[in-house]
Amino acid sequence: MKYLIVTADDLGLAKSINEGIARACNEGVVTAASVIPSGAAFDDAVHMIGSLPFKSIGAHLALTEIKPLLSSSKFNKDHNSLFFSILSGRISRESMYAEFKAQLDLIKASGLTITHINSHEHIHMIPLVLEILIQLAKEYNIPAIRFPRGDRRPVGLSLKENYRSFVLNRFSGMMKNKLEGSGLIYTDHFMGLLDAGQLNIDKLKTIISNTEDGVTEIVAHPGFLSPEVLDNFSWHIGGETELFALTDNRIKNAVKNNGIKLITFDDFLALKK
Repeated sequence: MKYLIVTADDLGLAKSINEGIARACNEGVVTAASVIPSGAAFDDAVHMIGSLPFKSIGAHLALTEIKPLLSSSKFNKDHNSLFFSILSGRISRESMYAEFKAQLDLIKASGLTITHINSHEHIHMIPLVLEILIQLAKEYNIPAIRFPRGDRRPVGLSLKENYRSFVLNRFSGMMKNKLEGSGLIYTDHFMGLLDAGQLNIDKLKTIISNTEDGVTEIVAHPGFLSPEVLDNFSWHIGGETELFALTDNRIKNAVKNNGIKLITFDDFLALKK
């Protein structure tokens, strides 16, 4: 049987992103969302979640791009600078743990139920960050974690795709070693990293048509392009394209025609019992 979770990341990043995610959940194929507790529109996201077709949420923890909650946390503009900051010792394990814990505490205080944990820009692919997320998942009784690996092959000579594929392949093996025996569960397959921010109808149809038996997670980034997004999160410029694809009838029909059942993370946890 083919099961599919379509997760919208970055809930809480901006109000227009929240609005786009709500549209993708209520009118499209999105069945899960990951909330950024340090996002400027977190409170708006919490209020909005009550209107979504699912009640549990993913914790999308961030150390990059978004101002941290704790004044003691080191801010890194992107994942590359974070990696080198960790290697150089500029950012300690203790400081990362404290920031992530503060973010999880904020989600918990809002009354939301967290079923899965992941990270902004997939920074938990870095071994030390993954160790911290595994520890916190156990402390907060979060049963599932995102395991990015596999995905499709890069097309042509695209520098961005080949770089993302290299990073994915380089770190996924280390992730698997740390996740085995952790007690956390993860989906059988993962897609969407290579197409992050560019998940249009054709790419989404290709992913769906190649979905294998088991549970697959596709990560997406739908949203409306407000001035706030364009000024601060330019990489999110494909948000409306992704939103259009995720709500298009051609995608809904592709899911149906390929014998795929859309499920939530709560459904996934039930399958694993």
